[in-house]
Amino acid sequence: MKALRLVPALLTISISVGILFSSSCKKEECPEDNNSIDTLDTIPPLTYNLEWPSWVFSHWVWEDESTQQSAQALVDDYLAHDIPVGAIIIDSPWETGYNTFEWDNNLYPDAQGMIDYMHSKNVKVFMWITGVINEDTQPLYDYAKQQGYFMKLIPASNNPAVVSWWKGDGSLIDWWNPDAVAWWKSLMDKTLDMGIDGWKCDGTDYYQVLAPYSPGKGENVSRLEYSHAYYRIFHEYTRERLGKDRVLTARPIDNYDIQDAGGNTFAFSPIDITWAAWVGDQDADFVGLQAALNNMYWSSDYGYLSFGSDIGGYREDDNYPQGRAKDVFIRWAQLGAFCPIMENGGGGEHRPWMFDQETTDIYRKFVFLHDDLLHYFMKYSEKYFAEGRSLMEFESKTDYSYMLGPDIFVTPFLQSGTTITVSFPAGHDWVYLFDKSEEFQGGQTITLSVPLDEFPVFLRKGSWTASKLNPRTE
Repeated sequence: MKALRLVPALLTISISVGILFSSSCKKEECPEDNNSIDTLDTIPPLTYNLEWPSWVFSHWVWEDESTQQSAQALVDDYLAHDIPVGAIIIDSPWETGYNTFEWDNNLYPDAQGMIDYMHSKNVKVFMWITGVINEDTQPLYDYAKQQGYFMKLIPASNNPAVVSWWKGDGSLIDWWNPDAVAWWKSLMDKTLDMGIDGWKCDGTDYYQVLAPYSPGKGENVSRLEYSHAYYRIFHEYTRERLGKDRVLTARPIDNYDIQDAGGNTFAFSPIDITWAAWVGDQDADFVGLQAALNNMYWSSDYGYLSFGSDIGGYREDDNYPQGRAKDVFIRWAQLGAFCPIMENGGGGEHRPWMFDQETTDIYRKFVFLHDDLLHYFMKYSEKYFAEGRSLMEFESKTDYSYMLGPDIFVTPFLQSGTTITVSFPAGHDWVYLFDKSEEFQGGQTITLSVPLDEFPVFLRKGSWTASKLNPRTE
């Protein structure tokens, strides 16, 4: 059994088993919670009429580059290791070109069969996409160019603006040209007809600064106007075709260390349709983890409801066989479990069992904890969204400690080791998630030693969450 340490005093850990919100209780049996934003003295039913489906708060997985075989094996292997999967992202490349909406049959010989297979496992399917068509994507590019469907640098130009992005050279769709939009939707239909569950709309929209003129609108548009138009097309048309339980995942704030006075230089997707955001792309080390937290800090400040980051970082660290150090991967996974969006994928190795058994067991435990927070996320996302707030509200930009909803306080690890200094929010006492006999007074700062299989997560004493959320041991 591990031990949480007040440095230097020793505190014993005990782990109890429970599933948050898994059963109902009578009013007289539920804990007092008079200091909550809401008094949760009974368990509300797991039914909501929200704009976002509950599955966005499940555990997502993906690979940077995959095939039909590897994607199906990825999900199967997670499930075989008793790690739940709620969604998979089919990332680039999956198309015959950027962006044809046509499957590369060499990589995915039976794409419909793959989607149906994922659905048979109750796993949702996101498809990666952007709003660029590359010059070498023929004859699609030349057709769109001839029809005048692209953005320009200046009105007088006879040609569209060509931008160089990380997948090649191409041009941006003019979302104010109704013919271009209708044509683009006809391309989308080829994928929507297969019953996908959402899009991963990657961030090529900021290249609009090199293509500011919309022939369809007859004037320059701002970069943010262009971004919002791009994301809304995917959001609105997909829901029109397939229903309200479809979503897009997109970037919230990604400031690239370039900030205006508010730190919000690079806002991407519109707040009112962004309930499953991710911040990326980070290096696979603790510096990258801090960069992800910095973007989450500004995303929260801006008012985005829910977001996460690529667990372990998107980029690879060449110093390690798996592409990242074990402790970086574990601490990032633990952070991911206590973000509304828990998603794991990118370059290098992201499968926990490819590290060792300890990593697998820790990862599983924290996915269980994340899944046990489903009702908590749904309950408070409704309230917070109505108030223009984020589910993650940061207490500090120094240590990136934050409140997750009203009852959960988290101080993430920003470096290797097990020692961490925690400054508890004033006004409440706090209970350590992994040993509820350990309580801490609000307003104090304490240095603790937290073993690798635990994380500095504290529950507001007296809250209903504190009585119900417990790590599962199996």
